[in-house]
Amino acid sequence: MSYISPADRNQYTMMNSLDDLLASEHPVRLLDQVIDLIVSNNPERFGEEKIGEVGRPQYSPGTLLKLYLYGYCNGIRSSRKLEMESRRNIEVMWLLGTLSPDHWTISTYRKDHGEDIKYMTKKFREFLHDTGYIKGECVAIDGSKIKANAKRDTLTKEKIEKRLERVDEDLEKYLGLLAENDQREDLSEELDTMEDISDREATLVNKIVALQQQVEALTKQKGQLKESGQTHINSTDPEAHLMKSREGIIPAYNVQIVVDAENKLIADSEVLTNPDDHNLLPMMVASLVEEIGKEPEEVLADKGYYTPDLVEKVEKEHGCMCYVPYPEKKNNSLKEITFQYNHFTDSYICSEGKPLPLLLKNKHKHKSRADVYRGTHCLECRLRQACTTSRYGRQLYRYNNEIWRERYKERLRQPLNQIKLAMRKYIVEHPFGTIKWLGGKIPLLLRGLKNATTEINLYTTAYNLKRLFNIESFQTLRDIFSTYQWRTP
Repeated sequence: MSYISPADRNQYTMMNSLDDLLASEHPVRLLDQVIDLIVSNNPERFGEEKIGEVGRPQYSPGTLLKLYLYGYCNGIRSSRKLEMESRRNIEVMWLLGTLSPDHWTISTYRKDHGEDIKYMTKKFREFLHDTGYIKGECVAIDGSKIKANAKRDTLTKEKIEKRLERVDEDLEKYLGLLAENDQREDLSEELDTMEDISDREATLVNKIVALQQQVEALTKQKGQLKESGQTHINSTDPEAHLMKSREGIIPAYNVQIVVDAENKLIADSEVLTNPDDHNLLPMMVASLVEEIGKEPEEVLADKGYYTPDLVEKVEKEHGCMCYVPYPEKKNNSLKEITFQYNHFTDSYICSEGKPLPLLLKNKHKHKSRADVYRGTHCLECRLRQACTTSRYGRQLYRYNNEIWRERYKERLRQPLNQIKLAMRKYIVEHPFGTIKWLGGKIPLLLRGLKNATTEINLYTTAYNLKRLFNIESFQTLRDIFSTYQWRTP
């Protein structure tokens, strides 16, 4: 049996051009075209090339943006790995024109040019909206806790103070040894001996400097803890907060995305340090409107966003319909226990015919305002044990927007709207799954809220590019890219 033989490595061959080594409809060609168009049409944002300057020329923003987008599209985020790919990967060599920036240059660009990356992200989302790939009519909102590049252990005020005490003790000890060392040096000079104690002194000084740096770092963290009003702070990434996730309690950022239902493209994203989603619905809808310049018609979200007053606020301010499931209340042990509100007497009547008159108006309840009603004949009621355990009687709350709440719940019970509630996870969970798959075990490499936002911008743009390449043909995209007005007015 014969095998296919490899080529002789020592034989001369006629080499093809670099362009011939890349398929004519390879997605990298579209990535290259998009970045070239964004950068070349907005020189005031990315800076024009300066010819004749002294020193080695810089790499252009377009070169580094292409490299990062390619990396995040393919799950390669480390600056060292990107440097390696630029020397061995035919696709990257074609994309960069055989340029090979070192890992320090690559890493520095991501940390120092977050605004350029943000602009590129926003510009591509504008393109998706203007060309109809993002309709902005029906959108789904969701959040996920993305693990930060930080240790799990955190510092409390007590821990910081204990560490400061230990460091102060060590500092005092080494300062004493340094003073003792100086005395020995003076004595050595008086006795005209040749004892060499300079190495010992240098070691002590280095230890003292290191301890002083620890004091400064701990003092700064103590100040940050006091300013933020939190009970703990992460030692490696102070802006990352402990959040509950499927992996347990981890240092993380709360990443929010808005996904358009038309093609499952990400229309907007935010990175937050607040782990709670309950108050985020108005902010995310307002952010979406600012991003794409259009009010959505339908907004889908999970029950973690259900705060009735805020849902009502979004519907009134943006003229949209919200579909956010409300938490179901536990049923009474006896289904025969019901309460009917009487508008004329402003009171409730229970199923036993007993009144629950108004007790208190505008009580603060669950971040809203409600009137309080309490039963006056509960002690002798036959259903008391099943209805309430309070010695004062059964208590009911009627919120100021109770009529809107009842209508909203009735709306969500309709079969068509139940289908819309189920649609949400099919729209918004796919992008998060893709991003987490690309990110691996440590999705974020950089530390701090600003840098985390930069990385999420790269993730979301990479996802949108990959998604667009899958739903549209190469030639169609090439033509649309060429005719679109990429310049910011």
